[in-house]
Amino acid sequence: MFMGDDSVAQRLIEAIQRFRRAEWHKLAINGLNHSEIKMLMCIQRGCAQDERGSSISSLSAMMEVTSPTITQLIKGLEREGLVARYNDQEDRRVVRVRLTEKGMAMTKQAREDVARRFKELYEYLGEEKTEQLASLLEQVYEHLEARLKEKRDIDRESGDDGR
Repeated sequence: MFMGDDSVAQRLIEAIQRFRRAEWHKLAINGLNHSEIKMLMCIQRGCAQDERGSSISSLSAMMEVTSPTITQLIKGLEREGLVARYNDQEDRRVVRVRLTEKGMAMTKQAREDVARRFKELYEYLGEEKTEQLASLLEQVYEHLEARLKEKRDIDRESGDDGR
């Protein structure tokens, strides 16, 4: 991509592209891919909010994907013995999911691995640069959120609902 004479903007684009290609967030942990680990963590969070377990629809909302996608992920995790599915006692149409003991252990291990990776980054950058990076990333997020809100407002005013 060419940004004219703006070499700083070009450098930023190239840095973000390199960062994306590194796919550091997609590294497997204990043989599980990023989506599977995220699913385990969402199930754990859902079970903390509702002792009956996480519903497929709540997991779909948390992960921002369709229910069929969640169902396929759950089936794979179930084959690995990491989760158990069952029908809700109050509404048999609702499928609930819980972590098994193996799933809880795997989730704990995944959280520790993620924490270790960020600790290594912190140690590599040092406290000052880590603080700067966190602050800059927060600012980037705020900027992107503001731009997205502006776009939604414009779309709403023009009658375009984004579909």
